Amino acid sequence: MGSTCSICRKRLGRRVVCSALVALLATAVLATANDAPAALSAEDVLDRVRTAWQGESFHAIVRLEITFAGATKRHALEVWTLGDDYALLRVLEPIDDAGSGYLQIKQELWYYAPAAGAAIQLPSMLLGDALFGAGPSLADLALDTLSDDFDVTADAVEGGTRLSLVPHPDAPVVYGKLELTVTDEYVITQLVTYDQRGGVVRTATFSDVVEQGGRRVPTRVVVDDASGDRTVQQIVDPEFDLDLDAAFFTIERLESGR
Repeated sequence: MGSTCSICRKRLGRRVVCSALVALLATAVLATANDAPAALSAEDVLDRVRTAWQGESFHAIVRLEITFAGATKRHALEVWTLGDDYALLRVLEPIDDAGSGYLQIKQELWYYAPAAGAAIQLPSMLLGDALFGAGPSLADLALDTLSDDFDVTADAVEGGTRLSLVPHPDAPVVYGKLELTVTDEYVITQLVTYDQRGGVVRTATFSDVVEQGGRRVPTRVVVDDASGDRTVQQIVDPEFDLDLDAAFFTIERLESGR
């Protein structure tokens, strides 16, 4: 047989090179697919959102503008939290209420006002009630909105995920569902609360995201109630994962004003 001509040899060489490249690309794609992380479950996404939003411990000044029945009141508080079980809130403004505050120790709730001279214990059910007759509860101000009392499902939306949180039958909540929208970085952008009949009770919108301690945190929360009332919550200089322990959260500290 005669030898292969030079043109044929070039064509054959190109085919060999192309075949090798295709094989390498296929191997790379398969390797990438095998190394790609598995999709997170809805519960995992919620855990990451909770970690980013709450942290193990937290400290900040929180400014509130509460509009209720057409009247607007303003408050400023200093807030410390440790997990879900400990919180200390001290009122800074208005000046007439300065020095008063609330203390949560697990399921115990205490209130102190300088005029009273000593802290008094309140029913634990008040942990979920508005502190100022309207607006956020102690749990809200302690960034403890996202508890473990839900069954969670997830749907992909543009730029993130929408989580539906349905309370367990025995959960100590009165609403029918929470709908939580988060970014791909697990930053909350919206939280919609529904009643038992599926009607919207309130919508919270989160914005003004800042970088703090390796996390992205929204520092402005606007809560619009179906009734027309509104709360604007501004979180000033948030700090996370501080060196706090349970010994920090005492009645003595609540009463001392320090």
